[in-house]
Amino acid sequence: MALYFDVMLDTPAGASTVCTAWHCQYNIIAVGSKLPEGSGGIVNLYTINGTPANKGTLMQKSSLPTVIVWHPSRKLLAVGWENGDVLIWNDQEKELHEVPRGLHTASISALLWISSGARLGSGDKEGVWAAWTTDARGRVQHDPIYRLSLGEEITDCVSKPSGAEETDLDTRNIASLAKAAVSGDERALDLLADYKSSLSSRMKLSTSRKALLSFYVGLSSGAIFCIDDKGGKTECVKLDNSIQKLLYSQKDNFLAAISYDLQVVKCKIHDDERLVEMERVKFSGQEGKAQITWAGNSLLAAATGDRSLRLWDLKSGDNYTLPLQNSCGFAEDEYINCVAYYSSKGVLAAGTDQNRVAIWRMVTGTTHSKVEPEDRWKLQPAVSIKLSCQKVEWCWKQTVLSASGDKGTLLLIEQKPSSALSEILLAVQTDPRTLSIDFIGQKSSEQPAITGMTPAHISQLTTKRGGHTELQTDIYFNGLVAASENIAVWNGKQASVYEVTQHGQSHIGTFTCTSSINSLNDQSFFSIDKPKDSKDQSKIQVRNFQGTVKQLIHFQDNEGSPILLSISGDFLVVGTNAGYVKVYDLSRRDAKAHGNSKCMLELIENFGLLQAITCNSAGNKIAFLCKKDNNVPDSKIYIYDCEVEKLESFDFETGANDLEDFGVDTGPKSDIEQSRADAAAEVAGRYPISIHWDRTENRLLCCEAQITDSARSELSDAGRKSSMSILSSMSSSTISVPEVLMVSLFVTQDQGIMLQNSYERTNEFEELIGLKVPYFYFTKSISSLQTAVENEIETEETKPKEGSAALSRVMRDFVGLDDCDNASQAAMLNFSYYLTIGDMDEAFKAIKLIKGAAVWESMARMCVKSRRLDVAKVCLANMGHARGARALREAEKESERDARVARLALELGMNDEAEKLYKNCERYDLLNLFYQATGQWGKALETAELYDRVHLRTTFYKYAKHLEASGDIPGAIPNFEKSGTHYFEVPRMLFDETEMLEAYIMKSKDRKLRKWWAQYMESTGEMDTALKFYQQAADPLSLVRVYCYCGNPEKAAEVANETGDRAACYHLARQFENNDDIKQAIHFFTRAMAYGNAIRICKEHGFEDQLMNLALLSTPSDMVEAARHYEERPDTLDKAVMLYHKAGHFSKALEIAFESKQFGALELISQELDERTDPLLLERCADFFTEHAQHDKAVAMLVVAKKYAEAINVCCENDVRLNETLVEKLTIPKEAMEQPQRERLLVKLADCCMKQGEYHLACKKYTQAGDKEKAMRALLKSGDTERIIFFTGVSKSRNIYVMAANYLQSLDWRKDPEIMKNIIGFYTKGRALDSLATFYDACAQVEIDEYQNYEKALGALSEAFKCLAKAKMANKQQQEAKVTELKGRIALVKKFLQTRSLFDTDPENGIMQCHNLLLEPDLESSVRYGDVYGLLVEYYASQENYDKAYHYMQEFRNRMPSVTLSYYVNVATIEAIHRAVGAPLGRGAGLANGDGPKLDENDDEEVAEELYDGGFGF
Repeated sequence: MALYFDVMLDTPAGASTVCTAWHCQYNIIAVGSKLPEGSGGIVNLYTINGTPANKGTLMQKSSLPTVIVWHPSRKLLAVGWENGDVLIWNDQEKELHEVPRGLHTASISALLWISSGARLGSGDKEGVWAAWTTDARGRVQHDPIYRLSLGEEITDCVSKPSGAEETDLDTRNIASLAKAAVSGDERALDLLADYKSSLSSRMKLSTSRKALLSFYVGLSSGAIFCIDDKGGKTECVKLDNSIQKLLYSQKDNFLAAISYDLQVVKCKIHDDERLVEMERVKFSGQEGKAQITWAGNSLLAAATGDRSLRLWDLKSGDNYTLPLQNSCGFAEDEYINCVAYYSSKGVLAAGTDQNRVAIWRMVTGTTHSKVEPEDRWKLQPAVSIKLSCQKVEWCWKQTVLSASGDKGTLLLIEQKPSSALSEILLAVQTDPRTLSIDFIGQKSSEQPAITGMTPAHISQLTTKRGGHTELQTDIYFNGLVAASENIAVWNGKQASVYEVTQHGQSHIGTFTCTSSINSLNDQSFFSIDKPKDSKDQSKIQVRNFQGTVKQLIHFQDNEGSPILLSISGDFLVVGTNAGYVKVYDLSRRDAKAHGNSKCMLELIENFGLLQAITCNSAGNKIAFLCKKDNNVPDSKIYIYDCEVEKLESFDFETGANDLEDFGVDTGPKSDIEQSRADAAAEVAGRYPISIHWDRTENRLLCCEAQITDSARSELSDAGRKSSMSILSSMSSSTISVPEVLMVSLFVTQDQGIMLQNSYERTNEFEELIGLKVPYFYFTKSISSLQTAVENEIETEETKPKEGSAALSRVMRDFVGLDDCDNASQAAMLNFSYYLTIGDMDEAFKAIKLIKGAAVWESMARMCVKSRRLDVAKVCLANMGHARGARALREAEKESERDARVARLALELGMNDEAEKLYKNCERYDLLNLFYQATGQWGKALETAELYDRVHLRTTFYKYAKHLEASGDIPGAIPNFEKSGTHYFEVPRMLFDETEMLEAYIMKSKDRKLRKWWAQYMESTGEMDTALKFYQQAADPLSLVRVYCYCGNPEKAAEVANETGDRAACYHLARQFENNDDIKQAIHFFTRAMAYGNAIRICKEHGFEDQLMNLALLSTPSDMVEAARHYEERPDTLDKAVMLYHKAGHFSKALEIAFESKQFGALELISQELDERTDPLLLERCADFFTEHAQHDKAVAMLVVAKKYAEAINVCCENDVRLNETLVEKLTIPKEAMEQPQRERLLVKLADCCMKQGEYHLACKKYTQAGDKEKAMRALLKSGDTERIIFFTGVSKSRNIYVMAANYLQSLDWRKDPEIMKNIIGFYTKGRALDSLATFYDACAQVEIDEYQNYEKALGALSEAFKCLAKAKMANKQQQEAKVTELKGRIALVKKFLQTRSLFDTDPENGIMQCHNLLLEPDLESSVRYGDVYGLLVEYYASQENYDKAYHYMQEFRNRMPSVTLSYYVNVATIEAIHRAVGAPLGRGAGLANGDGPKLDENDDEEVAEELYDGGFGF
């Protein structure tokens, strides 16, 4: 709630205000007035305080001023006059400039600076429009940029800022951002960085595009013209009547206009400046009296001369009204004349015709999605003024409203009401000069008369009873303080002191005081005296109540200047701008320092500036708030203990003190720890905004904690999700975020700062004044004032006094005990303190002498807040509250502690706490029951729908029963429907109201209800009506039943045939059977699928032709009955077999089939036999199939019968073709027989598979039988190399290794190194070293024969020698012979290699060695003759000794005539030799013997490397 001081501007007597304008950058208002008796008009400037800003008259002419506009950034004022003149006043340079005369000959009706201030547009009543260029001093060029004649009176104009103008505005805004950044605002610093980068790009863009300097002009004809920067005009929109006002929204690029007849049009402005009409509406009201203004983004507010403001959201299309309310002081016949909006605070102001101003404030912080737009505006109490208001206008920078009319202009200056609290009284400012005073205590020795007062000074109290009075001060004041029975007020110029008691009041003194920070005790007035020289330090002046300075309190240079002071009891605490705090003792004549000063800058990290400070009544603890060094409020409240010089803090961000850390999970918590953690979570996410010590209790501290933006966002999201319900409209509650919490703390040396209690500061409270046990004291909010007028409700905890401007709330611990004596108060405080710290022994000691149920009830209430159920049991016992004790015992079964505490809260009548606790523990089922029990059905239904859907229908049902009990039958019906019980509950409820019941049933069109009504009609004998409703209910059975009852079987048959309803057909069939109409009975029994009845009738009446078909359609039991019937007759045994088979009686079907030799039936039945069939029956079937040479089917039967041996025998003896499926079926399970027998059968089965060539299956069965060697032989026969290698690897048997290696040698291992590797590996693992040696020998021979690679051959022979040497052969002589042979071969190969190498170094020796090799007797077994001769031929050819080469060629041919020489010597070399010696290349030359191309040596090497690189290590 805010107060408004009215300051009348000093205008000439009798002058009426014509026009006003506030400067958008400076707090200056220009007022144009009409002088009395037609003597012309004047223009003056005034400051925000109402004092003249210029000496004498600024402008005065014989004509009247008509329009006043300020330059958007400079102190340039343009004034249009009635005679067509336009004057521009430069207030900076004190210069007056005149726009060239002669252009306008009629009264100026429109005047406008564009947003950059570079141009000024002017229009008159004759329709002449001109644009002028102005300079920085306000001088105008002689000739206008353009001049237009629009033909009609110009009524208003607006302009759209161009890109260049926006850049100019951005440039001006950088300075303000820079200042904020320097002061420590991090957000401003970030914005400045982004601002500069975006500004540079926009400036570049603006220089490359044309500046748009268009005006939009409204005419009396209703037309709106767009005039571009060159004077081109375009008519954009046309209304039916004269344009009264134009508004432009830069954010949304909208233009709005209102006409004389209250038509409002919304237009969109395109990039080419073209207007496009989007919507048009018509307001109701008095024509010609409309005023419009923006009331937010795209929100248009209009005053139309009636009792309400009209608001229209141009974006969403919503429109609503804000009416004047009688409860706020407005009359029934009061109408609104004008309107203005202050965007910084969201305030709408409207002037009325009865000298009042209505003010609406936008309420922020609500998160409920269902809040209507009009409910967001709260009307304040009416502000009475001294003139009839025709125009209101807000100052751009301050909350100051100008109101002008026929009697002049006044300023309404907003001020926050002051309040003060002492031990004796409570004072709240209700008017600029009025105090509302409530007495809350008395001195220990109350005197009947006021000391120091004479009878002349005593005035009668305005209210004698209730401890309330009002004080009219001698001065307007904006500051207030109280001490004991004394009150001091000040206004920055003067201060006045008063003494007020319940017997009277006295003005003690008034004196000059320029300080705005003052305090008071019983005998002295303390103020901070600011020096004239800013370099000097401030000091504290101590005055008596007449203003005489008694003492000056100075501070050292390092301590800084005092900026805060507060008095509590006999102690004064002072805070300085350097972060020092100091306490003074006031109990003596002069203030004495109480301890040393302490610098908080040294104790607090990131300390910035003290924000608030106070001390307790004992003067030993100082509480203060501060800002951080980045100018952000600190989330902590600090307590400095003067006695031990220790600083402690409580952080509202976490809800914990310095020693607590509830964010760390340390395992299970005790009840005390959990209650503290819960309490901390309730206050977390906030920061303190005020602090107050209790006036008498020095341990109790209270503060107001504001929610942070981040916490508000989180709670808003949660609230938004929880309100997404289709039933939310039924709930009377709104989900709101508690903006401010009241938090009380206990502060002691032993325990530090402990959280005692917290609760929401509701809308009825404005702000906390202070506290004195057992009350908190608040100023009233607007909502509380309105509520008091509408319905005077007084709760137990909130007690307003008649005429009081304050509200008191009883502390939690004293509910019901607010009138107790001091001893009881002290005991309750001690109990609360010990309960808070968890010391139950001391807590009970504190109240052991207190008697009375009220005290114990109060303590039980405390236990709800602290979650102490153990203490609550004791309290309930002392209260004698048996029901509560029983409820607490019953609640122990609940697993959640909060649910148990909520039950206690319910028994104590603390419904709000119970609701919060149920929500906190998420026991929505109990919350639903709670809402039901308390009659909050909207909340109950919403809770059930969102969180307790399992009880949703039950909740609807209970709500319907509640409405029925309260007589709300129409309301109960839809809830019965939602509960799904309306089929029987609504007829029951309306049974005595037949007409209402029939109307409901006809309206509902529900088939069940119509069937019920039809049954009711049938019971009353109204068969035609019953048939009608049965038909509407689609109930064929009832229709057939009634038709049969009425003797109309034809109609009944028609209904049964059309619908095919089984019940209806069955009922009709019974009727036909009773009437001996057998065919119809069989037909309808069949339609009803009652085949048993149909079969029965067929058997009884001999309908054999239908019996079989019905039996096949019927159930198995009916099939058996029919089969028995056929079994009795020899000619129908095939039908009996089929029916037994269909019914699942296979044994019976087979028995009859065997007896009657029905082979086809036997085959068909055997396909469906399984292991559940009788084994004897299966064997019988197998024998049957065997006899008829159907061995595969016989095997299948034996397998099903688990006769595995017989089945395998049949397969082996009759060569039954085996496949994988059959073999798996023939595989005997392990548990079916003993293992030896099972293995024999598996081997037999595997032998059968081998016989049929199923080697893989045989391998598998051999393996299962444990004979791996046979399994390997089966695999070897299959030739599946991959499986052979795999099986060898998993078998790990020496014989199998050898078998696998032998098999792999049969493959082309020369071209597959992987196979060669496996051969070597398998021989090695199988310990077959002799075989491995043979394999190496073969490898060596391959190297020699195919690749002539004697080096690798030597390696292979060496490996063969090693293996053979290690082998353990049975014939040792043979082994030694083989070893000796290998040695000789190895020696020959080595000799050959050495010989070949000699040709590079010693050719002669090489030739000699070749001759020696050729003489070796067994050379061909190791080294081929051709390779030796090849060396000689190649060498001599290289030496061009072709004769010698040819000689050796011929020698080789003679020695080995069957071998082709080209195998050993290159063909090109052979041809060269033949040409050299002149021998022909015929058959005798050697080519005919096969000489030809051979593999290139490089190819030989690649193949060899590829073969052996996998590794043998040769």
